[in-house]
Amino acid sequence: MTIYILSRGQKEDQDYSWFKIKKENLIRETPPIFKRVRVETVIDHQKPSMILARQDSEFVLLVTGLKAREERADFMGRSVRNSIAWVYSDSEEHDKILRSLAIRALKNELESEIDRAINIGGEYGFQVNKDSIEQLASPENLESKPAETVCKLGKNSPKLRQKLAEELQKYSIPSRDDFLIIITTLKAKSALSLSGVWRGLSDRIESEEWEIVPHSNQLLASPTSRSVLSKQKKTTTQAALTIAIILAIILLYMAI
Repeated sequence: MTIYILSRGQKEDQDYSWFKIKKENLIRETPPIFKRVRVETVIDHQKPSMILARQDSEFVLLVTGLKAREERADFMGRSVRNSIAWVYSDSEEHDKILRSLAIRALKNELESEIDRAINIGGEYGFQVNKDSIEQLASPENLESKPAETVCKLGKNSPKLRQKLAEELQKYSIPSRDDFLIIITTLKAKSALSLSGVWRGLSDRIESEEWEIVPHSNQLLASPTSRSVLSKQKKTTTQAALTIAIILAIILLYMAI
């Protein structure tokens, strides 16, 4: 398990950056899994958002836009926003830990606790109490029933956040790669549908009831289908080019 924090200090040269949280210090490092899971395409780190994803036998849970207390305001007097990412290997135990953390994020229980674990000081303008961060998960009371595979989208509303929290309380995370949960302020229904996300909530979706994503969209979103479609497109383009060349040759001979 590795935990990363995105935050900043108060000084002008202590801008936002990702850091790996170690026991005694912070190491400037962007989570390597972000090269494989393109989180920046679906969320704004300054807005309250959440992503749960699996890729290459690794889980990542990213919670963003967590407001820091007033005394940590930057040199311009602007509120600081913390983001945190947990990266775990894929296992039943870690499934429960991440579901526990996701439930707390859905219930808006993480902001104040993470803020208390971050204090002013150190080389980068802030320090993190790793022990406090590690104690946030409480997976003991979670069940592990098989999750349904159908993909659903809806409005980022208290009602659907609660429904999703209840679902995570009872059911394991689906056994698939890519985005599993996206809570965002940015993306419209069409974009989330094509992302193939298992559960997606957005400020830009109107429905306060779950909407099932059509199976055809889920197929289009799968990595295998995207690869097949790309190959089909390439083959079609090559065929069209060949036909165009043949027609050009025929017209040339007719002109002669």
